[in-house]
Amino acid sequence: MNSDVLAEIASSLFPNARAIVAERPDFPWHLDKKGVPTATLAASSQAIAIDFFQTIKGLSSQDVIMAAWTEHLGMPYHGPWRIELEHVLSKILLNESRATQLDALAISDDGVITFECKFTEPDGGGCSQPIPIQKGAHKGMIQCNGSYSTQVNPVNGISSRCALTGKGIKYWSHVPSVLDINADADIDPCPFKGGWYQWMRNLLAAQALGRERGVKSAALVVYVDGDFPMAKKVRTEDWKLLQEKVAGRAVPLRAVSYQELLKMAIDAAPATDRQVLIELEAWIFQLVTAVTTNPGTTRISLQQSLIK
Repeated sequence: MNSDVLAEIASSLFPNARAIVAERPDFPWHLDKKGVPTATLAASSQAIAIDFFQTIKGLSSQDVIMAAWTEHLGMPYHGPWRIELEHVLSKILLNESRATQLDALAISDDGVITFECKFTEPDGGGCSQPIPIQKGAHKGMIQCNGSYSTQVNPVNGISSRCALTGKGIKYWSHVPSVLDINADADIDPCPFKGGWYQWMRNLLAAQALGRERGVKSAALVVYVDGDFPMAKKVRTEDWKLLQEKVAGRAVPLRAVSYQELLKMAIDAAPATDRQVLIELEAWIFQLVTAVTTNPGTTRISLQQSLIK
């Protein structure tokens, strides 16, 4: 990515988060269909995650803030913590062909917490197997009929309940440990045809990382509260059902808003860090206001009103 584009991205981020552009020149920026980074858009879920977690990461009170979060969320883990942005899971852990990429990750000697961050997205991402292949020799072919039942993948000729299992991916080997779902029974439609697919992958990623390090793990969904689909989603019967399926399993799943996490951070931080957090709160408030009134707003166009 050329220096001009990176400079534009940096100028679009909250000031305390801008250093990530120079620190990680190969950072995996989210791209639109034209290959343009989305981080300069006010509605970018990646950019707001960087604004938030990169700022927390740079504060002397990071561990104090993490302690406040974990206590509130019922996660009995202790620091010191290391926060990472866009952590790519080792493919070996779940035998994935395309590695799970976590928006943010917090690691300590005592625990692992994965963060999936949403802004204007309506839900988690769905499985690609029931969707027609978009290009290549198999364009138009569908590898799964949307049911978790024995079927033949027309692309590779392999018979299995799940097209991903047929490819050697180990999701269903671990699903029963994180969700109250029987991997040995037919299910129609497949529970992961829609948004649950991403939440399942987050749970499995957290479990795999925790198992690798020999510590407890949890998955956290962080969303922007307001008139946004994800903020409404976590209050639906579908989300309640997901929580029931997770309850009592290996990995806790929590959903919490940026605004709530930020309020806890402000309350927990010493005066030396509090002002930065108050400025971050104002930044996020204005982003939310701009996106609510004009979803296509760019962060560059907001620079006159956002904090310098």
